[in-house]
Amino acid sequence: MNSFHEEVTWVDSYYEALEFFYWEPQHLGRKKHSNPEFNTAPKVRKHLRKMEVTLNQNLHQFFLLAPDTLRNELFGRLFGKTLQGCLTLEGRNVDEKFKLQNSTQPDILFTSEADTVALEMKVGSKSSLTQVLKYALLGLAVELKLGSEKEHFLGFLGSGSFADQWKERFDSIEGLRHALAEVDCAPFLEKQTLYFREHATRFAQIVKGLSFCFVTYEELAGYLLRESPLPSDISPSAQVYRKLIEGVTGEFRLRKLMP
Repeated sequence: MNSFHEEVTWVDSYYEALEFFYWEPQHLGRKKHSNPEFNTAPKVRKHLRKMEVTLNQNLHQFFLLAPDTLRNELFGRLFGKTLQGCLTLEGRNVDEKFKLQNSTQPDILFTSEADTVALEMKVGSKSSLTQVLKYALLGLAVELKLGSEKEHFLGFLGSGSFADQWKERFDSIEGLRHALAEVDCAPFLEKQTLYFREHATRFAQIVKGLSFCFVTYEELAGYLLRESPLPSDISPSAQVYRKLIEGVTGEFRLRKLMP
């Protein structure tokens, strides 16, 4: 940190870029449309930092830059299982790459030779059993594309309690598992393309075999801050790592997702 003033973070820089293109959309071949709701810079800034999609993009950028070892260690702790192999963070072309045909758009998706790890972020919206089935379908799509069966992990990132994340108010992961065990997958699968319907047996297996975890923004920030290098470490890599962690945890704090 600069001794004279507090430097903006990489997350702040991201929002500054969004604001620039909001006020000068001609650079993207767009016209400026009058919207009295967002007619000042503070209003635009406040709106951007309340959107769930911008927070999703912040976390996506964080994982792109974070050390590969952090990914494996973090998810290993959350799911209580050591994840083998290098996790690849998938980009925004998930729908096209895995032939999902708009069936689902994951917030965060990692794939490896053995596993898929999806992270569903919640700020104000709620999850549902149908959304879990969509993530199971995503797992099936990854298997079909990559040509091998995998173990599938689904984590939920939110504020409050586990029950707060659900329309159905499940009070625990076991409650969610029990509900999934009673779900008839056929009606959901019948709404999908033939490409998926032909694999009904494997889809049902994925639904039953999904591994879950829940972590709050505060808990995730706490983990990251504990991983942050000590201030006494002034190596270039340590300085970059601290800035990376300070940026994303600062955003959680600014959004009041953590104290």
